[in-house]
Amino acid sequence: MILKDYLQTTFWISRRKFTALIDAWNIFVNNKKIESYKEQINEWDIIKIPQIKIDTIVKTNNDKFPTLLIFNKPIWYTCSKSDKYNKTFYELLPKEFKNKYYYIWRLDKDSHWLMLLTSNPKLVNEFEHPSKEITKIYLIELDKPFDWELKNKILSWIKEWWELLRTLSVKKEWNNKIEIILNEGKKRHIRRIFKSLWYTVTDLKRIKIWSYSLWTLKEWEYKTV
Repeated sequence: MILKDYLQTTFWISRRKFTALIDAWNIFVNNKKIESYKEQINEWDIIKIPQIKIDTIVKTNNDKFPTLLIFNKPIWYTCSKSDKYNKTFYELLPKEFKNKYYYIWRLDKDSHWLMLLTSNPKLVNEFEHPSKEITKIYLIELDKPFDWELKNKILSWIKEWWELLRTLSVKKEWNNKIEIILNEGKKRHIRRIFKSLWYTVTDLKRIKIWSYSLWTLKEWEYKTV
């Protein structure tokens, strides 16, 4: 395999960064200084990049499709393998990811930011099963100032039709923005809570799942975890 491709998919090193590291003679494979942009590597080769503190052994089983990815989903893309009427987030990723990765906890088309993708379908149930009670943190914006006397009502639970919509935490941020923490996730959970109280959620971002967050990841970008 090509060294550049391995570093890009495994450590999310851009082509520009890779070129700069080669030009600075800062990439070593099996203690050999690499000068070629097309350097080939093999399984069990040792890669060292002192400048960015990488010291790793090449494993071909994990190099292209690591088990877990973080992805920053933009708004207006659906969480679906295919959609006749809408763009799917898979269109923003390498083509082979569509058949290799499953999403954990979908985001609605009009919601954005943090998604987890896995190449192991068993992990989807491990994360999503209600017994796990994995926390997810969201930052929302409302169409008008929130009446904080309603906070306890949200924390007790909201009943909409046949479902109970529970919330772990509701915290004021700034202006009309609120931080919400859930340990479950029913369809359009947060939007339904506030709709029942006569508010409209105008923006919804998922900023954390368990211990995973976006860090400085920009929209459309992904990285391994």
